[in-house]
Amino acid sequence: MFWFFERQHSRLHYEVRRHTDGDDFELAITHPDGHQDVEQFADSLELLDRIQRLQHSLRAEGWQPPARRAIPGRASA
Repeated sequence: MFWFFERQHSRLHYEVRRHTDGDDFELAITHPDGHQDVEQFADSLELLDRIQRLQHSLRAEGWQPPARRAIPGRASA
C-alpha cells in the first residue's frame, strides 16, 4: 500500500509491504531526492504505531496528501 505527500514542489511517498524473506513487514520511505529508507517490523501493531508517528511528523513538517485534481473529461464527484 502506498501513501503520497506533497510540500511545495516536492513529493514523498511511503509504502508498506511484506518482507520478501518471511512474514515481517517493511516500511519504505522514498524521499524527494530519490533515496529510500527501509524499516523492518515483525509486529504489525508496531508497524501501525510507526505509520501514525510518521504521518504526524510529516504533517508537522508541512507535508500534505496531494490535492484532488480534476481528470479531463470526467465529471467531479
